[in-house]
Amino acid sequence: MELKDLPKMLEGIEIKNPLGGGEKGFDKSDPSRNAFMLKGALAKEGFDMWRHCFSGVSRETGQIRSFGIGFVAYNPELGGDEVVFATDGEKPSYLMIRAMVMGEKGSALSRYIPWSQVDIGKELDILISANDCFLSETRTMGRIEVNAQHRKQNEQERTDIGRFSWDLKINKEIAFNLGYYTSGPARGTNMVDAYWHSEGMKSIYEGTITWNGEIYDVKPEQSYGVADKIWGHELNSPWCFFASNHLTSKKDGELLHSAFAFGGGRVKIGPMAMGETLIGGIDREGEKFEFNFSKFWTLTRTNTQKRETKQKFRWVIHQETPMTRVALKIECDKDDMVINEYDRPDGKGTQSIWTGGNGRAELLLYRKKITLRNKWQWELVDTITAEDVRLQYGK
Repeated sequence: MELKDLPKMLEGIEIKNPLGGGEKGFDKSDPSRNAFMLKGALAKEGFDMWRHCFSGVSRETGQIRSFGIGFVAYNPELGGDEVVFATDGEKPSYLMIRAMVMGEKGSALSRYIPWSQVDIGKELDILISANDCFLSETRTMGRIEVNAQHRKQNEQERTDIGRFSWDLKINKEIAFNLGYYTSGPARGTNMVDAYWHSEGMKSIYEGTITWNGEIYDVKPEQSYGVADKIWGHELNSPWCFFASNHLTSKKDGELLHSAFAFGGGRVKIGPMAMGETLIGGIDREGEKFEFNFSKFWTLTRTNTQKRETKQKFRWVIHQETPMTRVALKIECDKDDMVINEYDRPDGKGTQSIWTGGNGRAELLLYRKKITLRNKWQWELVDTITAEDVRLQYGK
């Protein structure tokens, strides 16, 4: 099957006003898409991953570091009092909390918790909690401590040695809502191998991080945070994610109310393999540019090229609809990234994912405009540079 067959796959799913995005466009908050999703079939073969990326400043040295905190859940119906790892054909079943420190001599610390010690939030805005770690829409706290003895006794755990604790407030300012692609009816079909929702494509974090005794202040004006989640029954391969809200316009200088996010990989919708593709959203001071293949009427086209050397990752991405276009170049130094292993929900192996928070990017934004000669041509809207690009790549 091909992309043109997508409408047939979506029969029975109501689409209201498909051409009218409204003034807010994709910036539509919907915490229901951020809730715990491992129910029904996904409770026995599924994953649910909340991701938080941001920057902090060392009190001691003034150094700025990028951090990532992830809450990753697997197959709750298959667990109990013990953590179940994906070994000997067994499906994994646990909650993993992972803290990532990017940059020179970075680290990734992981804590594995059995389902008997996990509470799924049903009140207020709490999403998930376990022991002394919790995540809500507006705050997250926790700690991870791994010593040499623990690591030696638990060789199946994928973690470095160290100590990491955090206490952070979260204010999500700009959302990237993909529309009916992640709506209740579409989610109920479990038709897509992995869903994506960013409740906080631009998020403000405030609080403290303590890593191996060193305190980092996470300041609202310098946090440049991103909060999103991915869930489904299969990890995409390749797995791609790029986002930033530390943006500077060639025309207008620093953009304080702007952000972009691109995510995807080799997507499957039911029996239909979409190939490698991305969904992208750019909010430039309220002006929206959306490239969303699931909105098939927008006729979105995507071309992505990746180059990997011993030192860097580089991507060149072009996306286009009949009226809008973006050209995006991204690069990140491997020395600034950490590599993590993630179990596949079906228990058939793992996936390695590079994670970074110090990428750099350039975006060229275009809109089609009619000329005085009554001809349509592309007009450059802006050239934007991005710092602190949060990114993940795995295959």
